[in-house]
Amino acid sequence: MDRANELAAYATMRGQLVEALGPLAGRAVLDVGCGTGDDARELAGLVGAGGRVVGVDLSAAMVEEAGRRGGAVEFLVDDLAGLGFADGEFDAVRAKLVLMHCADIDAAARELLRVVRPGGRVAVYDYDFETTTIDHPDVDATREVVRCLADGHANKWSGRQLARRFRDLGARDIGITPLTVVMPYEFYRPSVGGRLLAAQAAGDLRMTADELDAWWRPLEEAAERGGFFASLTGFTLGASR
Repeated sequence: MDRANELAAYATMRGQLVEALGPLAGRAVLDVGCGTGDDARELAGLVGAGGRVVGVDLSAAMVEEAGRRGGAVEFLVDDLAGLGFADGEFDAVRAKLVLMHCADIDAAARELLRVVRPGGRVAVYDYDFETTTIDHPDVDATREVVRCLADGHANKWSGRQLARRFRDLGARDIGITPLTVVMPYEFYRPSVGGRLLAAQAAGDLRMTADELDAWWRPLEEAAERGGFFASLTGFTLGASR
């Protein structure tokens, strides 16, 4: 998470989410999937002394780390399947890279809307995993890798579905902004390397272990020359309850 938040595109992502939430001074804001709490602390600076920021995460370890890092934020363990807050308790709620992990995205989106007051704002960013691009000399092998990585996500189309899902739930003033994240090799390899190894071992990646090793070599060489390129596109949704 710390590596991701250091990427320039993640700063843009946070900015898009803040813009989608509208004016925040003095507001009560909920950050769902707060992780280590860095984004929630940024929100605390925007709401000011008269506002309130609560960060929640399903992981107790993340909440503990967020609390250890401090800040004027209340951090709690909570589950988007059923948040422990009253209807309309917040002026704004955001969820960055969260809905795409939910077993029932519509139920999770409904919960985000439930805890926002009428007229309040919701901001969500999710990836669309079939937008992955990788610059590689072996087109066919790379298409297989991209297919495998996308199919490994149960909600691989979450990003492209956000507008439709929230519209069907009655949200208003819906806006969608695309954002492509360009990933350096030192971020990309740890992010997907383990998943590709596991998929190959399970037979979900139609490559042998040697073929997978061979696929990585041109990318390693490109990284050494400063020529590695990979990207993933997602979408920021802003909506009113």
